[in-house]
Amino acid sequence: MEKTHLRESPPARTGALATGAAAVAGLALAGVGASGIAFDIVGGIMAAIAAVTGESGVVDLGFDWPMAAGRAAALAAGTTLLVTAVRRRRRSRGACARCGRPAGHDAAQPEGRGDAGHTSPAGGGRGTGQARGSWQRLSVRAGYLTVLLAAGYGALKVQWGLGGTFGLADPRAFGDVHLWTPGLGDTGVLALIGMALGLGFARTWRPPLRMPRWMPLTAAFVGSVMLVPVGVLGTGLRVAVALGLAKVPLEGLSPWVFDVIYPWFLAWGLAMGTAAVGYHHRTRGVCRACGRGRPAFVRHTGAEGPPAREGAAPTTL
Repeated sequence: MEKTHLRESPPARTGALATGAAAVAGLALAGVGASGIAFDIVGGIMAAIAAVTGESGVVDLGFDWPMAAGRAAALAAGTTLLVTAVRRRRRSRGACARCGRPAGHDAAQPEGRGDAGHTSPAGGGRGTGQARGSWQRLSVRAGYLTVLLAAGYGALKVQWGLGGTFGLADPRAFGDVHLWTPGLGDTGVLALIGMALGLGFARTWRPPLRMPRWMPLTAAFVGSVMLVPVGVLGTGLRVAVALGLAKVPLEGLSPWVFDVIYPWFLAWGLAMGTAAVGYHHRTRGVCRACGRGRPAFVRHTGAEGPPAREGAAPTTL
């Protein structure tokens, strides 16, 4: 008998209000934490590199341990509240709180393949299947877009580290810098990680070295949380500058670099998040709570069953 963890009756009005309050509080806390987490992470990396190499970074982001810890705690608390709200909402709809699959989901139903050739969960009517296929195609394209955006940003920082002057109003703005100067090569490595994540999500690759799937998904979550707030705040600041409401030093960079890079960050973060969500739904496997779904990372050759790829073990959510 299929094991379910569902509530049969809808939540009371107080339960709905509690769910809404948890969602609002979660968004507020996550917003506070995400507003500066990117500078905390990059600043910490730059400080560590500076301690090893003895070189100062191209910019001084600083690193405040108490503030960084406070923002990380706020982000963690906000994320927890949002997950709690989502699970309460799922239970109120009669779905599994853990995976969100509805009670009518057939665990034995084969998965379909989208136009990109990647497995996607099946179930529901024709309209539902078409919507799911459109979403999966969008998430795959978002993965490839992530690769392009990460590559562009990484190329810009690496060419500065190699002595290039593209994007500099003053060719001597960075002085005597090297690829290992904090803020240049390290951000290039972060861009490489972003490229790998985007390609892996788009191609629905199995995580290497028996790495659990939550690790690349967590990396994508952190990357999106770093990029989206900086993109939003930076784009707003550039609009204010264009309207004459604010003035910021350019630090020897061409103005167009700031006009392009902040919307670039925003698009990169949104694309990575979209690709990660699509990858999660394609690879979430059998739910440990309700038993619905089917093993992930398998090829389906017919209706008789999904033979696993050689050396691939089924995953569970």
